[in-house]
Amino acid sequence: MAKMCRTAGEGCKEEESSKGSAQAVAQRRVEAAFHCQTRADIAVEQKTWQELGLFYIPEREGMFHRGPGLNLTSGQYTAPLAGYYTFSTTLHIARREPRRKRQGCRGSRLRVLICVQSCCQHNSHLESISQLESSGDLFTISVTGTLYLQAGQYASVFVDNTAGSPLTIQSGSDFSAILLGV
Repeated sequence: MAKMCRTAGEGCKEEESSKGSAQAVAQRRVEAAFHCQTRADIAVEQKTWQELGLFYIPEREGMFHRGPGLNLTSGQYTAPLAGYYTFSTTLHIARREPRRKRQGCRGSRLRVLICVQSCCQHNSHLESISQLESSGDLFTISVTGTLYLQAGQYASVFVDNTAGSPLTIQSGSDFSAILLGV
């Protein structure tokens, strides 16, 4: 039931909305969005900078894709409309080589970024930096935030591995975005 009031102090008139039109309005609220996952493990060699690709949209609850712009192969999301987008990525990471006892990790860090137009140094971007600890071979790193994209600009996930060992981004790691507004 929807209520309409013309002025303060006037009585309200109730109108029953048809279910079909309410669903149409709800569908128009989010014009561009996606939630996808990495299809397979992705190797990230030591001392490399790499853009992530090879995503897919699993057919299960909680996964979605609305509007154009997502290239699952390249991992790039091209904004169909200019506006503010909230982006998020959660990467599950494993070390590919067993580490020797007392092997130092001095200076070893992992940066995960969501960049506009692949220009992380020159354009706006979101970033999370994690020092790689001397213990543990599995860890998770996440980045979430809001970026403004012009129509036709794209955003994608990058990994900067300064560690002395190769890493693997495990399959099932997430990347998502939702258009918040213009």
